[in-house]
Amino acid sequence: MLRDARKVVLPTTGEPVQMRVGVHTGPVVSGIVGTRMPRFCLFGDTINTASRMESTSLHGRVQVSAATHALVPNEDWEPTGGVEVCGRRGGDGLGGGDRA
Repeated sequence: MLRDARKVVLPTTGEPVQMRVGVHTGPVVSGIVGTRMPRFCLFGDTINTASRMESTSLHGRVQVSAATHALVPNEDWEPTGGVEVCGRRGGDGLGGGDRA
């Protein structure tokens, strides 16, 4: 996904698209919101944590929480040393690692 994003060029600047990804694992609630223009939405702490993992990630990187890291330990992750997210750090399921 990141490799393909680099192939897309912004028409305004000619620069490649810069993308960052945050992933967290946990429970979510989903539903359709709206009547005129219905939208499928996801809610919960898992979504908020994934969003914060993305916002603290570097461009061109995938940052995962420790909860996600535990499910895919054989991936080639680079430790981040823990990332402060929602007032929690490291052992609370955060800062698992990232990869290009």
